[in-house]
Amino acid sequence: MKGYLLRAVKLLCFILAVGICTGVLQEYVLCHADHNRERVKGFYCEDVDSLDVVYLGASEVYSDIAPGYSYRRDGITSYIFATQANSMLNYKSQLKNVLSRQKDALIVIELNGAVYEDDEDVTKEANLRNYSDNVPLDLTKAEWIARNIKDNQLEYVFPIMKYHGVWSDLGAEEKYRKTIIDDKQRGYNYLKGIVNWPVLFKSPQKSLNSTLAASRDKKQPITELSETALRDLLEYCRSEKLTNVVFARFPHIVTERTFERFERGNTVGDIVAEYGFDYLNYERDIAQIGLDENKDFYNPDHLNVYG
Repeated sequence: MKGYLLRAVKLLCFILAVGICTGVLQEYVLCHADHNRERVKGFYCEDVDSLDVVYLGASEVYSDIAPGYSYRRDGITSYIFATQANSMLNYKSQLKNVLSRQKDALIVIELNGAVYEDDEDVTKEANLRNYSDNVPLDLTKAEWIARNIKDNQLEYVFPIMKYHGVWSDLGAEEKYRKTIIDDKQRGYNYLKGIVNWPVLFKSPQKSLNSTLAASRDKKQPITELSETALRDLLEYCRSEKLTNVVFARFPHIVTERTFERFERGNTVGDIVAEYGFDYLNYERDIAQIGLDENKDFYNPDHLNVYG
């Protein structure tokens, strides 16, 4: 009997050791370490119910908002919970992630993910993984996987299965791994999710921003998949009776090439209004909020450090 018990204990210890090693490797080594991972992981370092504002969205958010400056100037504590080229399929789960830790914060949701021209960016694996690889495995993530992933679901449950061969990239991503470890030890992310540049962008195409206020009623449909995901998000907000959520479109330099995207943004605003939520269209009102398109952008879609 003692022999069986000893073998059982050894087996359990072995399983536990393998589990711990796998967890450490998946968290810090065999993963895709970049600014998306650092930003999402950093959010979970923040104390529960400690933030005044959480910004949710895509690169517009982490380029256009500077939480440290906001705190110094106005005393507002905030964090940017956003991922590169964020897919509309992620937004509802991201909102749940935010509410699980910052339920009383004002949540500003920038809806760039709803205005893609086609569904390629909505369903692109990288745009999904920028989010899903970096959040804890809990009920919210399990629901997201079941809803959005049809093949290779285990790779999303255990991302190490996807990245087990990334040894060649370890050096290139070392700075992010070190920063993530430092954030966890320190208990917070220094920049609260910001990425920005001091570049001054000069548009080679004529800007149409000065005419956009007069174009407020021009619309283009968004894709069916984007609309379904957007309405699902809005229905969730309404069913939960959320009063601390506001939707927005952040500033861009609009040209003839991107004018249809501006029109899709107007359509998004109408859909948001259907559900009784506010939609702040800063794309249309760029001058009104004091931005100079010749000085405040580092490319057509993102503000620079001055903006």
